[in-house]
Amino acid sequence: MARVCMVAYTHYPTDSRVRREAEALAERGDKVDFICLGDKGEKNPDLFNGINLFKISISRYRGSNSVMYLMSYVQFFMIAIFMLTKLHLKNSYQVIQVHTMPDFMVFVALLPKLMGAKVLLDVHDLMPELYESKFGLPESHPLIRFILWMERISVGFADRAIAVHQPHLEALCQHGNPPQKFTLLLNLPDPKIFTRTTDYFFEKKSGLELIYHGTVSKRHGLEVAIKAVSALRSKIEGLKFSIIGDGDDIPRLSGLIKDLNMQEVIQIGGGMLTLDELVPLIQKADIGIIPIIYDEFTKYMLPVKLLEYVALGKPVICSRTSTIEAYFNDSMVQYFSPSSIDGLAECILYLYRNIDRRKEIIANADKFNREYNWNKQKKVYFQLIDTLIEGNSSK
Repeated sequence: MARVCMVAYTHYPTDSRVRREAEALAERGDKVDFICLGDKGEKNPDLFNGINLFKISISRYRGSNSVMYLMSYVQFFMIAIFMLTKLHLKNSYQVIQVHTMPDFMVFVALLPKLMGAKVLLDVHDLMPELYESKFGLPESHPLIRFILWMERISVGFADRAIAVHQPHLEALCQHGNPPQKFTLLLNLPDPKIFTRTTDYFFEKKSGLELIYHGTVSKRHGLEVAIKAVSALRSKIEGLKFSIIGDGDDIPRLSGLIKDLNMQEVIQIGGGMLTLDELVPLIQKADIGIIPIIYDEFTKYMLPVKLLEYVALGKPVICSRTSTIEAYFNDSMVQYFSPSSIDGLAECILYLYRNIDRRKEIIANADKFNREYNWNKQKKVYFQLIDTLIEGNSSK
């Protein structure tokens, strides 16, 4: 039985990637503790699906101030390093897996590493590109150069690291990180949670239900989606669009919905739902919408929501980017040009009227599910963990 502790600046019940990996280890009989964000008044520690959660009760910052953004990470880091060291002295973990962001979070494992634990850095996102996108900073800005340096130092500190897809790995290597340090592990839905209970129903009916879930920020292009849906209000009777999630762009988008008089058509907010709450809402929807804006960060995104819609047998309308095209061709999703309101509106109307095209998208997207799925990737993950443990034992 492996002894593993994970650390992530996230709310565990709503984060599909961290849950999938932690619960896979627990299911095979490993002991898994997890240090994560929590809210005041929650049970702490808490046993959740076999995982011992140790929660740090601080607010997750979603504002637009880059310094405050970093400081929220630092606050979590300072508490987590103390908590992890205390837990390690008690449990003597064999592997510490740290999920980004931020990259420097890996250094919470400093003392456990000095005491013999192996450190695995799970790089979820490209932090330099994110800061360029989120705060409008050029690549030459001192903060971006510092973040890039910190990424290299963090990967160097870890014994092994995880990249989430091939373009992501290529970008990390372009940043100066050694390719031999990484294992590819796609951010795939857990079939135990994202289960397709029935085939997609195509009976003629009034209306169309669109869905987007996850982070609500400018880079996710939801202004484009709202305006596209507004343009279709008179053309699709019973049109509905649910934007489920949380983020710093909700106040602005809520105002836009009100200005367009679309409150009865478009619902926004609700916070980040647990996966068990989220899946039934996706299953109700007709089409998933992924309208990301193209920039230096989003061009490397393979959105997990895309993979979740595909797993649940939902046709997807998606911005065309090189990373998404690396895994999905034109027969598998309905592409439109990023930021094109008219393009997105045309795609929605086309799929509303063309049931055969929706069937085609679902059938072809299943090719991705067959080639890339968590049951296969789980074996890669287990091998990575076991290799780290064996390396630890050999010392």
